[in-house]
Amino acid sequence: MPEGPSILHLKEQLLPFKGKLVKKAGGYGAMSAAWIKGKKLIDIITWGKHLLFVFSTGTVRVHLGLFGDILINERKKVNRSFFLEFATGEINGYVVKAIKLQKPLKEIYDWRTDILSRNFDKAYIKTLLKKQAHKTIDEVLMDQAIFSGVGNKIRNEALYRAAIHPLSLTGKIPAVKISKLINEVVNYATLFYNQLHSKGVNNFFQVYQQEYAADGSEVTMKVLQKSKRKIFFSEHRQQLYV
Repeated sequence: MPEGPSILHLKEQLLPFKGKLVKKAGGYGAMSAAWIKGKKLIDIITWGKHLLFVFSTGTVRVHLGLFGDILINERKKVNRSFFLEFATGEINGYVVKAIKLQKPLKEIYDWRTDILSRNFDKAYIKTLLKKQAHKTIDEVLMDQAIFSGVGNKIRNEALYRAAIHPLSLTGKIPAVKISKLINEVVNYATLFYNQLHSKGVNNFFQVYQQEYAADGSEVTMKVLQKSKRKIFFSEHRQQLYV
């Protein structure tokens, strides 16, 4: 599943379509796209893993999920789940979920939780974490209402850099370590985005999918029972708080 940096990078690739009129819109998804035809694409916004196309008549939220893909001025040989065609160029979504939002953006989204937003509020995040004291930090980091845009890569890398074991109880982690973790989430997300912007790929990992971590210690991999996602960590470096 694409993480916040990937969606932000995609948005920047789509910006040439901003201000252009939609000549045709559609797709096999459940949402009717008739209300978009002939409308100007006013803006393209991101929140975490959500891509938002803003029109005068409403906003389309596109989520790529686990297997979704968006191509610019290219098509696959399969049907598009959502598309926007302009006089010159087109945006084609495959296996994506597109819906029309029923409320204004400010009533749905809180950019204080978006890890790559200039409005990201570390103090506010700490207040949210206090309510999650009984949960393990690996689970909390993937909560999009707290860390919007975090995915498995950012989760693993931030925990390693902050030297916190992923199965630590959130409420047992010292305040100074919570502050470091929040900083490392933002730092790695920024590194992730900068790599995509400059190289088109993110491949700088200190622990994620590695055999040995950056400090030379052996990496442990576990499959989480609830989510079935893999976590990678160093027993040597990362402290367990329980």
